[in-house]
Amino acid sequence: MRGWSRLGALLLGLGCWLGSTPAWAASPPPAVTAKAALLESADGRILFTHNAHARVPIASVTKLMTLYLAVRAIERGRVQLSDRVPVSEEAYRVSGSQIWLEPGERLTVDELLKAIAVGSANDAAYALGEYLSGSESAFVAAMNRTAERLGMRNTHFQNPHGLHHPQHYASAWDLGILARHAVHHPLLLHYTAMWQDRSLRNGKGGKLWLINQNRLLRTYPGTDGLKTGYTSEAGFCLVATARRDHTRLIAVVLGEPTSQARFEDAAALLSWGFENYRTVPVVKAGAGLGQVRVERGVLSQVEAVARHPVAVTVPREGPAQVKTRVELLPKVQAPVREGQRLGTLTVEVGGKVERTVPLVARQAVAPLNLGELFIKSWGRLLGARAG
Repeated sequence: MRGWSRLGALLLGLGCWLGSTPAWAASPPPAVTAKAALLESADGRILFTHNAHARVPIASVTKLMTLYLAVRAIERGRVQLSDRVPVSEEAYRVSGSQIWLEPGERLTVDELLKAIAVGSANDAAYALGEYLSGSESAFVAAMNRTAERLGMRNTHFQNPHGLHHPQHYASAWDLGILARHAVHHPLLLHYTAMWQDRSLRNGKGGKLWLINQNRLLRTYPGTDGLKTGYTSEAGFCLVATARRDHTRLIAVVLGEPTSQARFEDAAALLSWGFENYRTVPVVKAGAGLGQVRVERGVLSQVEAVARHPVAVTVPREGPAQVKTRVELLPKVQAPVREGQRLGTLTVEVGGKVERTVPLVARQAVAPLNLGELFIKSWGRLLGARAG
């Protein structure tokens, strides 16, 4: 890699053999009745696919993107959970599953997130989308931009709730990508893990009882999301995630013939994945992986870190040699932005590149002002003469 300083094969305590048995293969995956399906690990290893790139209707699984955009807006400080969202006439008119919003009514962002994640409320998704982007059309445009940015090549949204439209679709592969990003947001999982809620008003002086249709939250250990969906065109759909120890898996089943089938297929895929694979932590989020020299900065060096935890999923049994390699820029010029890319972490499993992760600056480094630059240069000159 031209212009980069190699730190060589940096073995972060992982250059060991994880098992030493002869050649090993996973047991056969379960058969599914879904039109399209996928099983993957949260670090992006694809474990099973069936018709995974087909464009199919996805019903209320759409709301996973709505939740994702809302949580990102909260994390960036654009909106607060306590913000009161006005209900428009358009939101009031949305059909299907709903919490019966009234025009002019104001619910908090927190309440709308519960209504979407637990109650799958179409009117709540519409109202929140309007609040986040100013209009439904602007929010749908943001959904499609995000899908493109994430690499969801077989996805197109027409609304924030999932009511059927011939140009509203996604693939199991793409929903796996979205879910993989979603599970890294604890606030999103907080809402999708709720199996019931009785905190919302019902308009009659009482409280609505919202019950999550994701039955795995109650029946499959470790499940904490993500979203169900159903229309007559889409069939029964589910994007589910569960975690055991360090291993988090994501199952996508679309176009199932019955509600029972989606839960049975998703549970079977998850169980097969947990039985045959495990996830090995590689680097913790924020772990220092080297220093890069800073020219003309108030600091002479800046530390390179991984922004998120890095892990790899490997067969539960059999050889899987995990090695890491760090490559950093030899130097950067001040100013340096916090999060500025400084290099790359490459993770190899059994000699094959499994993941490539950007390394970024832990902190910002301001440039020296003219006075500081003069003093520093003068000090170097005096030191050179003294030598």
